[in-house]
Amino acid sequence: MTGSLLEGRYELGPRIARGGTATVYRAVDTRLERTVAVKLMHPHLAEDPAAADRFVREARAAARLSHPHVVSVLDQGHAADGVPYLVMEHVEGSTLRDLLRRRGALTPREALEVMEAALDGLAAAHRAGLVHRDVKPENVLIAAGGRVTVADFGLTRAVDQHTASGTVLGTVGYASPELVTGQRVDTRADVYSAGIVLFELLCGRRPFEGTPLAVARAHAEGRVPDLRSVDPGVPGALARLVARATARDPEDRPADAREMLEQLRAVRAVLHPGELDRTPAPRPRTGGPAPQATGTDSAGTGTPAPRSARTEVLDRHPDAGGSPAPGGTRTGTLGRQQAPTQTLRRHLAPTEALRPAVAATEALPAPRPAGSTDPWRPAIELRPVRPLRTAAHLALAALAVAAAAFLGWLIGTGPGGTVSVPEVRGTGAELAQQYLAGAGLRNVAVHETPDPAAPAGTVIGTDPAASATVRPAEQVVLLVSSGPEQVTAPDVVGMSAEDAAARLGDADLAAGQRTAVTDDAAAGTVVGQHPEAGTDVAAGSAVDLAVSRGPRAESAPDVVGRPVEEAVQVLEEAGFTARVEESFGAPFGYVLSQTTDGAEVVLTVL
Repeated sequence: MTGSLLEGRYELGPRIARGGTATVYRAVDTRLERTVAVKLMHPHLAEDPAAADRFVREARAAARLSHPHVVSVLDQGHAADGVPYLVMEHVEGSTLRDLLRRRGALTPREALEVMEAALDGLAAAHRAGLVHRDVKPENVLIAAGGRVTVADFGLTRAVDQHTASGTVLGTVGYASPELVTGQRVDTRADVYSAGIVLFELLCGRRPFEGTPLAVARAHAEGRVPDLRSVDPGVPGALARLVARATARDPEDRPADAREMLEQLRAVRAVLHPGELDRTPAPRPRTGGPAPQATGTDSAGTGTPAPRSARTEVLDRHPDAGGSPAPGGTRTGTLGRQQAPTQTLRRHLAPTEALRPAVAATEALPAPRPAGSTDPWRPAIELRPVRPLRTAAHLALAALAVAAAAFLGWLIGTGPGGTVSVPEVRGTGAELAQQYLAGAGLRNVAVHETPDPAAPAGTVIGTDPAASATVRPAEQVVLLVSSGPEQVTAPDVVGMSAEDAAARLGDADLAAGQRTAVTDDAAAGTVVGQHPEAGTDVAAGSAVDLAVSRGPRAESAPDVVGRPVEEAVQVLEEAGFTARVEESFGAPFGYVLSQTTDGAEVVLTVL
């Protein structure tokens, strides 16, 4: 898509990010000559009219927000092939995820400054009646000047439209229990996600790590651990703020981002400078690779800054102290970090050199020269060098290493390896694709099929089936329920009740409740049906019938002296409507007199 021109205005540049629903490109608005970010929906998702309509609706909802801590939605349109796209403000900088990769964890002061800005933006969305549903570090952008903005309102829903759909949207690493279990969600789901983000900012890891399915179950069934169990030095007021925001029951959380923001500011006010600027505890090393983040659906609008070089600048500070070592070497502090300040510009801007403090060790003694002790023999013997032979050896070694690496990839995680298809039945299609991607299966197709029991949009199986062994490049087909099979209700008005029942059976339907009504049609003739003819209904469902009992008699039958229930039944069978008027409380329940008024008979009951 790079180089394409959308609707004669937006020229697409390099890709910035790719998520589960869309790809984001850096682009140029040729009309206003400014840089923007264009979020283009994936073509295979745009083929679903419901998904495309939701994308457009949510773009319009996000465009209502105008706030300094929310990435602005500027325009919306459709590409030449009909795929919808959004045009958003382009934020030159990096994401909060990039900062966490560089730092591992932030000081309480820095974490609170980031979350204060993010919650301020979320509060604006909540005031507008919107819920973000995908709050995570990838969607918090930090501009070069330090401004923090919340991006990617692509999963936003109006609060009054939230219902349990059986489909989990958003990244499971930060999803609230009610979102994971498919229950109704509101602003408190964003509060939960913000609490998880604050947890990660303070200790450098999320409370739950593992496979997407395991993380989702942990959010749904477990409780977020106490922050001090990970880092005992975290101030108690800060740990309690995280605990309130991540409470399993939404009723125990702050009602919205505004309330959490007020609590955050109150906590910061009671912390003294030593607590705000404390160095986070280092993450323990287990000897293996660090756990990978469970959420990968990022579609932010910022341009990530390049990774900083691994080589550290060795600065000798005037106040480092230390006496000269032999040979003029001086010990000191290597790359010492400056003291924290109050501004994000100095601490969190992506261009800031964020280096850990490293204590210097004493200078090592100079190595003794190796070689012979004979004073007449040189310490180093010079031998002729053959450049071509050396280059050939190096080339062969490099080829051998590359071949071994390729072979390991091929039979490991590459096309030559195999993986097991995870169990995804009962989830929504989008969450199932996240699970499959987490297992290394990205070639996924979706096939809808009717199912009499599973709600529409629910995954009912895969092909190959769960636990089957496949290669990562093989295609896995998600079988998604489209709901019960739909049939058209036939027209049975005018048929006899028996013929109508047979006709409904031929259409894979059943005759439901039969109601006798007075009609000029012959007795036993169907004179009405519900649902009406031509309506699409679920296969196997029932159609209620109104059956004629024949025309009304010319005169009402005499029911004086009969019990009231019996009298009413006799009149209705004759095609008349009975209206009962009680006399003296009707202690005996017998008809004392009757008066006919057209089709209505008034009964006086004693």
